[in-house]
Amino acid sequence: MFKATINSNYFKKIIEAMSNLIDEVSFEIDEEGMKASAMDPSHVALVSVNIPKEAFEEYVADIHEIGVDLEAFKKIMGRAKPNEKLTLELDEENNKLNLILKNDAIRRFSLSLYDVSSTNVKVPSIEYPNEITIKAGAFVDALKDAELVNDHVSLKMSQDGKFTIYSKGDINQSEIIYDGDSDSILDLKITQDTKSTFSLPYLKDITKATSSNEVLHIYLGTDMPVKIEYNIGNGKIIFLLAPRIES
Repeated sequence: MFKATINSNYFKKIIEAMSNLIDEVSFEIDEEGMKASAMDPSHVALVSVNIPKEAFEEYVADIHEIGVDLEAFKKIMGRAKPNEKLTLELDEENNKLNLILKNDAIRRFSLSLYDVSSTNVKVPSIEYPNEITIKAGAFVDALKDAELVNDHVSLKMSQDGKFTIYSKGDINQSEIIYDGDSDSILDLKITQDTKSTFSLPYLKDITKATSSNEVLHIYLGTDMPVKIEYNIGNGKIIFLLAPRIES
């Protein structure tokens, strides 16, 4: 048994955020809510999502694993209208997930389910020396500046209270510096100077589903995976991206 109703806007953003990195995923469902985690095909990035039952207007479930094609899911959610109600309903007999959108009409879609349980991975527990809380719009703008120069970018944090997004090409470079006085920075926790370099296209995919007023929590350490997390409604999505180790 699984039936759950949620604001379609929230669920649409969750599916979009995941599908930017992975093609398919298995949702683990129990009485506490929905969760899923998977590596991208190149094993460079990990995405994890947790949607507790409190995020839903209606939630009835026992234990299931529901494997779906995210691209097909994304196309259906792309048809959702603002503030429509989305009901997810498992059809065990036909091995399908029914998606029901309700507004001035009732629209029903069915997704075939797949065995993709092998995609599930655990999010590693990592202690980070530094954490920054920043408005998503500011971080995305900084990535756009860096993109003018190169396809990878360095994220630096220094004990003098600065967060720097730096990119250097063969002849050009860009540098965007934020400190604790910036309106875009909501919190800075820095215990040591750190620097790591990452793929810019991956960072863009990770932040593509965010809106400018959302808040990112970014965790950094030297040559460590960056962890980026943010909330969508009452759900949480976490990304880990491996660093580019420079010689």
